[in-house]
Amino acid sequence: EVLYQMAISMNILLLIVFGWKQETFAKKVEKPMHFIIITLTISFAVVPLFFQNYNPDCGICGAFAECRSKDKEECVVRGNETVGTVMLLFAGATTIIALIFSTIAMAWVYLHVRRQETRNLRYKFRGVKGENHEESKRIRK
Repeated sequence: EVLYQMAISMNILLLIVFGWKQETFAKKVEKPMHFIIITLTISFAVVPLFFQNYNPDCGICGAFAECRSKDKEECVVRGNETVGTVMLLFAGATTIIALIFSTIAMAWVYLHVRRQETRNLRYKFRGVKGENHEESKRIRK
């Protein structure tokens, strides 16, 4: 879901700042973007299966030292501590990169729109209000 937030941010950035059309985005970027996102999420879900890193509660197994039982026979050690750490780092890095990208993209869009609004202020006539504009449209008909 964070990756799709990043995709939406990229869509808005390309449409507003770089002037792309939605059709251009759909042809050039959308299919590879979906492929990358789906591949990353499936690989993130499947890799722990090969290393038996899932526990019975369907979560990634904790570290080996987390067994707090007095009876050592009750402690079932499953998975690979290194794989669990790598998966956690991968998920954290992906989330942080997506959040940073989305923040920068939305700030860029905001600054672009703000700059455009500031440039358009010079074309606004003083004393012109919405009612006068509506009145002139009525008279021109």
